[in-house]
Amino acid sequence: MKVRMILTVGLFAFLAVVAAFGQNAIIRAQIDFPFIVEGRTLPAGTYDFTRDDTASVFKVTDGSKDMAAAQILTRIAAGMHTSPADGHVVFDKIGDAYTLAEIWIPGQDGYILAVTKAKHEHRIINVKY
Repeated sequence: MKVRMILTVGLFAFLAVVAAFGQNAIIRAQIDFPFIVEGRTLPAGTYDFTRDDTASVFKVTDGSKDMAAAQILTRIAAGMHTSPADGHVVFDKIGDAYTLAEIWIPGQDGYILAVTKAKHEHRIINVKY
């Protein structure tokens, strides 16, 4: 009887973890400037950033014709950069050009999407949930 209960509890814990990881993370941010995603320039607007684990990308869309996909290069622990409750999108700025570089989802690690080797500034946009 004890073994059955342990197996049942273990199964439910496993299913909860699978369900949590299986969901795509979505955040929304108002971007007040044109920006570059994987070589494509998107106009200013409100964008959804949706993590697609099956393709290891973030889909960036404004709900109409403007869409791009940013390859996830790596993840970085949230504690190194922000608190777990913070969510924001980071752009690397060189001159007047902004490149989508990082996405930080509340309660998760950060995602690095682009690495700018030249001298640059960061522009951080807080997200809406």
